[in-house]
Amino acid sequence: MNRHLWKSQLCEMVQPSGGPAADQDVLGEESPLGKPAMLHLPSEQGAPETLQRCLEENQELRDAIRQSNQILRERCEELLHFQASQREEKEFLMCKFQEARKLVERLGLEKLDLKRQKEQALREVEHLKRCQQQMAED
Repeated sequence: MNRHLWKSQLCEMVQPSGGPAADQDVLGEESPLGKPAMLHLPSEQGAPETLQRCLEENQELRDAIRQSNQILRERCEELLHFQASQREEKEFLMCKFQEARKLVERLGLEKLDLKRQKEQALREVEHLKRCQQQMAED
């Protein structure tokens, strides 16, 4: 592959930011995606500097992507830990809720039993009073 063609392809991959307009010819064409394609071709006089700038910007972009991916991985990890802790907390609360429900049911049954015992005791007291009144009358 011809060295000049290789340099042109590098500059097509990454568009340099800024830079003197005299060093580049800009062609506005339609890309296959329907967006205007900005093709930056280095002129003969600034080719090494343009290539170097393209390579530097390419490295900066790769570094930025690596950093962004690392941050995304960290955030994803944090989210997974958060979701796991939320799941554990939900399970804990559901367990406590079930325990509380069972306790309320048990206390309700005890209340009914105590109410029956009270009614039975009151009937017995009434029966004893009647018996005592009858004995007093006799």
